[in-house]
Amino acid sequence: MRSQMNLDLDLLRAFVAVAETGSFTRAAQRLGRVQSAVSMQIKRLEALVGGRLLERRRGAVVLAGQGEVLLAHARRMLALNEEALADLGRASVEGGVRLGSADTASVFLPGILARFAQSYPRAQLEVCCDRSWHILDALEAGDLDLALVTQCDERSGGEEVRREPLVWVTAAPHLVEEKVLPLALFTQGCVYREAAMRALDGDGRRWRMAYNSTSVHGVRAAVTAGVAVAALPRSTVERGMHVLGPEDGLPPLPDYEISLYLGSGRAAAPVIRLAEIIREDLGMTAGGHAGRPRALAI
Repeated sequence: MRSQMNLDLDLLRAFVAVAETGSFTRAAQRLGRVQSAVSMQIKRLEALVGGRLLERRRGAVVLAGQGEVLLAHARRMLALNEEALADLGRASVEGGVRLGSADTASVFLPGILARFAQSYPRAQLEVCCDRSWHILDALEAGDLDLALVTQCDERSGGEEVRREPLVWVTAAPHLVEEKVLPLALFTQGCVYREAAMRALDGDGRRWRMAYNSTSVHGVRAAVTAGVAVAALPRSTVERGMHVLGPEDGLPPLPDYEISLYLGSGRAAAPVIRLAEIIREDLGMTAGGHAGRPRALAI
């Protein structure tokens, strides 16, 4: 009688992590493991299926052989596993999961939190919204399990989960005709603030700070009141705001990134699941950009 082959979910989880990140190092960070352990898991899975699933190409890890076929099945199997655990009431955890989120990333939180509650209905989820560097300080101190922050070039270990453009917005398009452009800016140290000032200065456009705020809600309030122009992530644009561009005499703005950081040590299952939901909802595509968040209505 032919022996039955079973696909180990832990091995599939490692395979999906490597396939999605394109790196054994980033996959290990996602899973809360060391790189050598992830490499061994992939070798075991390849031995089980009888062929190569991944290969290195130009410094990146890509799908090979039956990898493309297995990836689709692996994702479904892992999703079904989480659904089954939630339906059986086995998703309860002791303690809780602690998530830190940058202010401008909070637009994604409603959908993320709703999906996590379905997977772990008894979990105690704590969310802290703050400046990116404060969030990362708390993560390094062990006060958070996950951090969702805007790009912090000086901090290593993050995984880019979303990239989208910054855009010029205003509720009063006539403001671009003023000789000195009134700006609503985030406080010093914010990447959006620096990007806006660099773009205008490089274009020789005069500007003044009409409004200064630590939060995206404050900046958007100035924009919707019609007293300023601002540089905001596209996902934070609201009804009543006009997106401006070169045809309005404003210089182009760069893309910005949202990165996910996991705390040190082996991550618990609910933390891993929350990280998976964040990656799915923020929707990185193969082209490097993402669509609108599910929770945002424009």
